Amino acid sequence: MTRVNMTRDSKAPASGGAGPSEESHYESDEPVRGLPARLPKGEQLLWQGEPNWKVLALRTFHARKIAIYFGLLIVWDVLSTLYDGQSLSDQGMPLLQLTGLGAAAIGIICLFCYAVSRTTVYTITSKRLVIRAGIALPKTINIPFVRIASAGVRVNPDGSGNVLLTPLADDKIAYLLLWPHVQAWNLSHAQPMLRAVTDAAAVARVLGDALAAGGEGHAIAARSQMETPMRGPAHETVAA
Repeated sequence: MTRVNMTRDSKAPASGGAGPSEESHYESDEPVRGLPARLPKGEQLLWQGEPNWKVLALRTFHARKIAIYFGLLIVWDVLSTLYDGQSLSDQGMPLLQLTGLGAAAIGIICLFCYAVSRTTVYTITSKRLVIRAGIALPKTINIPFVRIASAGVRVNPDGSGNVLLTPLADDKIAYLLLWPHVQAWNLSHAQPMLRAVTDAAAVARVLGDALAAGGEGHAIAARSQMETPMRGPAHETVAA
């Protein structure tokens, strides 16, 4: 089992065959945005991005469904009041409290998603995937391509989507270290995920090219297999 180490080492993490690793640091310490150290010689930066906070709120934290839920509660309360022959003015305070509760719930979700977006950087290099995340204490998770068993992508109708990675079976990353940048509820074998990226198909192509060029010895996702992302509830899984 690969251990996930928490360090404050300023040196660049290895991009070879070592398993996923984790470092905690502060954003002001970054010599390159999203990276704890400058890239080693021969490693190239291919793409950087972050979650779209609106997509994150709507599709990951279901803000729209929560708004509909509270809306239905309010409508039900109004209809019940009228059916009982009461005046809406008599139920003004309970309705106001219910509306405020719904607004507060949605506001908290949107604020959290905005903070996640502002503090997260996804980086694809020619050798690895790097996830810098953490609102209170930023941490960097390095995933070498040679430790990735498969990759998949799901594209939403608006072009945004999620890119899912499956590490090798013997690589263990703590679910809570990755959350919310992880496949939901898969606690025993956490799967890192680039969530709510704006152009998921383009990101998948970059990742597919990098995996095909930089991976060796394990199942690699080739570009041709990543070029037609699935539009639907399931991920298109790619494994050679």
